[in-house]
Amino acid sequence: MSSALIQATDSRILQAGNILEIRAEPAGARRVATMTSPVLVDIREEVTCPICLELLIEPLSIDCGHSFCQACITPNSGESVIGQEGERSCPVCQTSYQPGNLRPNRHLANIVRRLREEDGKVICWLCERSQEHRGHHTFLVEEVAQEYQEKFQESLKKLKNEEQEAEKLTAFIREKKTSWKNQMEPERRRIQTEFNQLRNILHRVEQRELKKLEQEEKKGLRIIEEAENDLVYQTQSLRELISDLEHRCQGSTMELLQDVSDVTERSEFWTLRKPEALPTKLRSMFRAPDLKRMLRVFRELTDVQSYWVDVTLNPHTANLNLVLAKNRRQVRFVGAKVSGPPRLEKHYDCSVLGSQHFSSGKHYWEVDVAKKTAWILGVCSNSLGLTFSFNHHAQNHNAYSRYQPQSGYWVIGLQHNHEYRAYEDSSPSLLLSMTVPPRRVGVFLDYEAGTVSFYNVTNHGFPIYTFSKYYFPTTLCPYFNPCNCVIPMTLRRPSS
Repeated sequence: MSSALIQATDSRILQAGNILEIRAEPAGARRVATMTSPVLVDIREEVTCPICLELLIEPLSIDCGHSFCQACITPNSGESVIGQEGERSCPVCQTSYQPGNLRPNRHLANIVRRLREEDGKVICWLCERSQEHRGHHTFLVEEVAQEYQEKFQESLKKLKNEEQEAEKLTAFIREKKTSWKNQMEPERRRIQTEFNQLRNILHRVEQRELKKLEQEEKKGLRIIEEAENDLVYQTQSLRELISDLEHRCQGSTMELLQDVSDVTERSEFWTLRKPEALPTKLRSMFRAPDLKRMLRVFRELTDVQSYWVDVTLNPHTANLNLVLAKNRRQVRFVGAKVSGPPRLEKHYDCSVLGSQHFSSGKHYWEVDVAKKTAWILGVCSNSLGLTFSFNHHAQNHNAYSRYQPQSGYWVIGLQHNHEYRAYEDSSPSLLLSMTVPPRRVGVFLDYEAGTVSFYNVTNHGFPIYTFSKYYFPTTLCPYFNPCNCVIPMTLRRPSS
């Protein structure tokens, strides 16, 4: 390279093999230097491992003269073929060799080290003439700038696309994070709600048991106090009689014989009246409720309540003896009460149907029957409507068949203020046992399963009765009968 050329350059970029070296020069044009001579290419090939095709690392040579990276040719590498007596074959020429004959090739290692030192180094213009960098070819910077400009633009385009993907992924992750947090809050509220309901259930059970205990305590104390008062009265009478006798015995003859017959009778026939059986032991000791059963029942009620539908009353099916609220959620009896003992026939004109019709699926609703002395509710076949007449009842042997499934009714009811009955296909109807009188009743219809179930919501959702394994031939609708009790029946809103 001429001195004129050196003076005309500001910097140079040198390359050993494929790596550029930038050289700063005093002034003038900018140049790029690169080691691209065929000799250097041949040298690079000589110091390249035939197995991994990278520059040799800790090169080892075998008897045939070929060299490999230590990691590539050692016995656990698996690249050479194992022959007899532990011999191996060269991966290049297949010449046999003993693994113990592998020897380090320091000459190749030095060449590789020199090549690695020259790659990508920035040097000044004075260094170009040094012994270390002699032989490097130089090129004008302008000659290679366009090539690298295009390469960098392509890399920049790729990296910006990656950046956009990273931004999209960041937005996606943040959206997922927000969505995940949003899922947590409703679930947290649901858990808190269910446990609050469980605590409320336990609280109500506790209060009910305490109330029962208090009532039993008052009753026992009343019996004991009555016995105590009676004993005080008897003791006072006894002492008065003793005092009278002592006075007579110590007094005059006239005083002794005064009203002697009465005193004699009182003395001879006086007997201490002992109290009747006093309460000494609680009639029923408290037993903790079956929490597993309560939880199971509560879960069953929660499950069926997920099918809650907003049932309303159909005013076109209500008799003149009934009055419906404007919101069509409440019905009450306003007709004249029928004299004589209550009979089912007398309740016929007190029926009203729900506006909804069901021919498939699962449906749940709740009815408030608090303080009522009589009621009937459930579902009935919509094809029946209210077309029955008293003549129909007269044709039946008993009034209960009016409300049986064979007549298109799946209902339960209350009569005489304390008799709960399920009107099955039997005569008489089934008498139901209620430990806690229901103030609110849940009705669950599973059309495909052929079941109609009733739940005592007042008693934490304990099952009352289930009509099961029926085939419903027609559409069903809710059925309500307040009977001749003026207290209204009220349909609850979902989750109210």
